Amino acid sequence: MKVSHFNKIVSILVLFFLAACSNDAHKESSIPVDKEDQRKLGFGSIAGEDFLTFGPGAKKKRDVGGYAPTANTYLWRASLDSINFMPLTSADALGGVIVTDWYVTPKAPHERLKVTVFITDQVLRADALRVVVYKQTKVGGDWANSVVDPLVATELENIILSKARQLRVRSAG
Repeated sequence: MKVSHFNKIVSILVLFFLAACSNDAHKESSIPVDKEDQRKLGFGSIAGEDFLTFGPGAKKKRDVGGYAPTANTYLWRASLDSINFMPLTSADALGGVIVTDWYVTPKAPHERLKVTVFITDQVLRADALRVVVYKQTKVGGDWANSVVDPLVATELENIILSKARQLRVRSAG
């Protein structure tokens, strides 16, 4: 009798799990972002977040080494494409930071520029992108910091945003 009762419980649990896994109504874009959203939508977990989560929240976003990337994919690719003529010092997709090395244009060999791009969100929005441009001018034989027109960074942000939107449109169609 006990075995039969155990089999019924196992069957019910299996059916419950199969029903939870087969819900195609939720797309990845509707996955709750944080614990508060999960709580509001009724998603739960047993024995902590990493053990067993019920509902669409069980699908995790891309995860690399235990850390979820903060950078929007389209902004990331568009940023790299927009500054591909400059040598890179570092590119951290998890942190959403791209840093170039100094770049000297052939038209102005006495000036050099360096760019840092910050992508702060996984959503493709203008406020998820910040570009900082540094400029140095050669004085005598040494490089000295110079003031950069803020419109240079704004213009680069606009270029990156336009490319990111184009990438998103191409991938959707």
